[in-house]
Amino acid sequence: MNDHPSPFLPRPGSDGVVVSLSDKRWYLRQWHAHETLEINLVLRGSGQVLLENRRYPLLPGHLIWLWPGQWHVPSGWSSDMRMWIVEWRPACFPRLRKARRRDTPPPGDPAHPFCRRLAAPALQRLDGLLSATAALSRTDVFNRGLDFALFALWDEFLAAEPVEDCAAFHPKLEAVLGLLADPNQEFTQAQLARRVKISPYYLSALFQKQTGLTIPDYRNRLRLQEFFRRFHAHPEIRLLQHALDSGFGSYAQFYRVFAHALGMTPRQWLRSATPAPPPS
Repeated sequence: MNDHPSPFLPRPGSDGVVVSLSDKRWYLRQWHAHETLEINLVLRGSGQVLLENRRYPLLPGHLIWLWPGQWHVPSGWSSDMRMWIVEWRPACFPRLRKARRRDTPPPGDPAHPFCRRLAAPALQRLDGLLSATAALSRTDVFNRGLDFALFALWDEFLAAEPVEDCAAFHPKLEAVLGLLADPNQEFTQAQLARRVKISPYYLSALFQKQTGLTIPDYRNRLRLQEFFRRFHAHPEIRLLQHALDSGFGSYAQFYRVFAHALGMTPRQWLRSATPAPPPS
């Protein structure tokens, strides 16, 4: 069997997962969305989450809500990052929205940022609650703990201070991100700047300030995202072919980007991600 199963695989019959995340191999570094409701509660470290047209900073005490279907990607996470990540199955979200529909903001309102900074006592309470929930072994009891945690996290969130630097992306940057998302185009930085009518220097500074990434780093994130999509669809195809088809110019470039992003080589990742065959 695989020695390193993903911590985000829910146990049979459970309504979600509660993960204390500090192992870099499980940080998703590509744009992704899912049907689950998710929170990130930062205990240590720093970084950002890019969420569609918004940027959320990650610092100790920050609690972020990520709603089903929202595209997001981590950016610039420090090596000492430790956080709770909790995911609930889709059926849990309507319960929260119905029970807290009169709150301001209501759960899932896309017009509002959902990043707040918890005071130390609240952070300690939630850290203890999630530690206790994660340790529950019986599935039915775990589900009750998970349901209780959903409302406890939301109520503590509403009582916390909003994080003021949850900034929406500049319209010029949104336009550039749209251009970069086109798999049939490969714009240079100068071409991108001309398309949105700003200087290449200003584009570079704006891009790094708002995303925490350089434009080449962001392109490589998109290429990695495409690599993982292709690999999961066709694992029988060689890694080199997937890398080239995903836009990497050579295996050396793919290797360098992959190892920097995941903290392991492609072959190491392949061994950890592929279950061993059953004994004969």
